[in-house]
Amino acid sequence: MRFAFAAWALMFFAGSVGIGQAAIGAPHVQHASRRRVSAERTSPDLGQWMARAVIVKHVHHAAAIGRFTRRVLARTSLLAQRLTRSALRFLGVPYVFGGTSRAGFDCSGYVQHVFAMLGIHLPRTADAQYYAGAHVRKLRPGDLVFFQTYLPGPSHVGIYLGHGRFVHASSHGVMVSSLSQPYWENRYLGARNLIRR
Repeated sequence: MRFAFAAWALMFFAGSVGIGQAAIGAPHVQHASRRRVSAERTSPDLGQWMARAVIVKHVHHAAAIGRFTRRVLARTSLLAQRLTRSALRFLGVPYVFGGTSRAGFDCSGYVQHVFAMLGIHLPRTADAQYYAGAHVRKLRPGDLVFFQTYLPGPSHVGIYLGHGRFVHASSHGVMVSSLSQPYWENRYLGARNLIRR
């Protein structure tokens, strides 16, 4: 029974921190070798999380496993908080088509840059980011929100902050907007999660 609890905790853990599969790769690619990611490119502290997973194999007490799974959930929530905090550091940076640096961003370059600050590699374009993520039914901070603007399909992306607001690199620079604004509401395509919780 105790070994069954340990196995369940490992399976739960793998699902909670499995950001490597969602965070990289081309759309519709199913081949496992293309989804392999090193710990350094996925998350700065993934190695520490995996070390805890190994320790859990030797734990023979259900309470200890419960504490372990609560820590995993707390860490993934912390990652989303760090992501949104990092995203807001660039408010006011000007819009530059093709821009990927503090000198100027386009929408997907901005999102890619913010995720890279946390060690998460994303594809470069909005449509590739859309297809790399997992479908979201209920928006949570750190999710990516996508819009159809100048091209059919996902052509604009931002980072959801909560309370109906998102931060993005618009034509006016990096700014916070509301999903309920008519312009964005009429062009909203959906959300994707690239930091699985």
